[in-house]
Amino acid sequence: MVEAQRSRQPGYLRLSGSGELEERAHRAHEVLRDCTICPQECRVNRIEGELGFCRTGLLPMVASYSPHFGEEAPLVGRNGSGTIFFAGCNMRCEFCQNLQ
Repeated sequence: MVEAQRSRQPGYLRLSGSGELEERAHRAHEVLRDCTICPQECRVNRIEGELGFCRTGLLPMVASYSPHFGEEAPLVGRNGSGTIFFAGCNMRCEFCQNLQ
């Protein structure tokens, strides 16, 4: 019974309980020392305040977030799949609705 309850537990809680979530967060943060998060691969040290192509720095800024219902029903469920848009996108996609 306990195993059945554990399997229904959200993944982030299982990872948190095992210490893996903290380790993953640490590894993700360390990538910022030689940043290659986006395809521009600036390799700046965002932890030390350097700004690369995106001009984002250490902490990204969330521009907006909301439920998203534009996908197939199994993906969005009743409450939407969710979407997050960050300010300062540097992808420069030609047909992006947000390209300025």
